[in-house]
Amino acid sequence: MKYDITLERIANCYYNLGLERARLRDLSGACELLKKALLFDKYQKDARNLLGLIFFECGETADALCQWVISMNLLPENNIADHYLDEIQRKPAILRVCSDNVQRFNQALDYAQNNNKELAIMQLNQVIKDSPNYIKAHILLALLYMDREEWVKAGRSLYTVLKIDRNNPKALVLMDEVKQNTGRKEVEQNRLKNAFSHREMTDDLVVMPQEVKQISPWAVLGLIVSGIVLAVFAFYFLIMPAKTKSINAENNKELITYTEKLDAANRQYDDLKAQYDTLASQYAEAANQLDQYENQNAAFMTQYETLNKITSAYNSGDLVTAAGYYVSLDQSQITDEGLLAQLQDIKNYMEGSVYQTLADEATADWNSGKKDEAVELYTLSVEIREEPVNMYLLARLLQSMGNTQEASIWFDKIVGEHPDSPYAARARNARGY
Repeated sequence: MKYDITLERIANCYYNLGLERARLRDLSGACELLKKALLFDKYQKDARNLLGLIFFECGETADALCQWVISMNLLPENNIADHYLDEIQRKPAILRVCSDNVQRFNQALDYAQNNNKELAIMQLNQVIKDSPNYIKAHILLALLYMDREEWVKAGRSLYTVLKIDRNNPKALVLMDEVKQNTGRKEVEQNRLKNAFSHREMTDDLVVMPQEVKQISPWAVLGLIVSGIVLAVFAFYFLIMPAKTKSINAENNKELITYTEKLDAANRQYDDLKAQYDTLASQYAEAANQLDQYENQNAAFMTQYETLNKITSAYNSGDLVTAAGYYVSLDQSQITDEGLLAQLQDIKNYMEGSVYQTLADEATADWNSGKKDEAVELYTLSVEIREEPVNMYLLARLLQSMGNTQEASIWFDKIVGEHPDSPYAARARNARGY
């Protein structure tokens, strides 16, 4: 008992943390915390219902319905999930739009994988128009825009995702790449730089003029001639070689700069190609996981709807319809605990009484000459539960209608699978061996 209370407290702590994250629009972080809460206590209905609301907010209506259905099956009393499910059922257009958007998203994903990117973008824009909060559609659309180097459009899609889920990991990674390619990241970094420098002039920096001395005109002329000679000498023997050397050095420096830029461009190309290959691999893996998850959700909803149809038909007294849905149901595919409990209830009354009621109605139809209707009812009865007496009656009815081949199959089945039944000997005699 102490252990259970400890687990419940841990689950409540995770739920409170997830609730706080959800209030801050950190939906991804909230999902992780709520899943941990349910890992410690699957009966934490507040965590499960909040998880359903987050899925619904992100455009994952099927996932939200799954969580609310499980919540109702585990704790049906005073559960707000009943209100959520009732709201969805009173607005069937929501489910229809959700189903259509899932199909269109899968179609867009198929277009993208088969190089029909224009069609994929058109399809995704239609999905987003109907479901503005569909995060998966926004991310896939951003990836397609990035592939076409339309960075601004990609940034708008990712900005929408981050408004819905401020810490979505995929959106954050892709937004960082978008900022790098649009120059936005460099602008944001430059805003953080605010360096200033200033140096005041002091008295020591002021050059004081020296006293001017008077010189003779001949001395001035000699100085001029000497200056010209020295200038010519310096030009030919000092300036020209240095200038030539400087020009050569400048050319070499420019050549080295171009070579370094070319090497840097080649390295950047290799890095970008490696990043592209990594993103392409991650995208393919994510698309595969998404497809598997969508298929699982679709299978769950189909099983849930079929079980509800069986129950509804049985409660309304339409046993033939209920039996038809029951025999068409693949029971091996049902693994959810809530659905298994509902299936067991259906199985109890189907194999307990319904099969015999159908057989009795079939016998009445046979006696009144309605052989085709009798064959249908006998077939449903034995498909629900293979009782030798009903199998024998079905075989005899088929034999009387001239369908000896199918009748022989049922006779052989009685002999092979129910050899101890009193109808085994009768089946042999009717079969003729």
